[in-house]
Amino acid sequence: MRPLLIIITYLLFGLLPALAGTGGAISPHADLSKKSKHNFIGHPSDDALVTREIEISVKETAAGYMLFEPDAIYIKKGTTVRFVITNTGAVDHEFYLGSFDEIQQHERWMRSHPDMAHVDRNAVAIPAGETAELVWQFSVETNLEFVCLIDGHREAGMWGVIIVHDHVSGSTAR
Repeated sequence: MRPLLIIITYLLFGLLPALAGTGGAISPHADLSKKSKHNFIGHPSDDALVTREIEISVKETAAGYMLFEPDAIYIKKGTTVRFVITNTGAVDHEFYLGSFDEIQQHERWMRSHPDMAHVDRNAVAIPAGETAELVWQFSVETNLEFVCLIDGHREAGMWGVIIVHDHVSGSTAR
């Protein structure tokens, strides 16, 4: 029941920024790692510090949906995660990790610049049939999102949530 409430809350808050303007003309990529707003989701980390590996599949359905599996992940604060993202689909995708606000701003920017390539430390491209990795340390309690911001992919279902807390339990959190 709790994951459903989190997703519903996300969807409700997700509608508000869609009603706002498109924001400034400065790229959301400009010095992203130096922006204090970005730091609260954690930071890139070293392979040697990985304490958990999470496999994510990128899927495309016959009905036209594009999905991340799993799409809800619980992580204990302080964990360094290696995301192993496998694209089993026929088209290229990406895995972009960020705060809800950051992703909404970035999504607006991408609509104006659809050919922009990501070179961010919090994003990886996953060509069709390939696997990519991203190592990230979750140093604070927060809720954040992972998404594919290629035009139309998020709308087709390519997004998920990560809940970082100091006392998560169950088989999905270590």
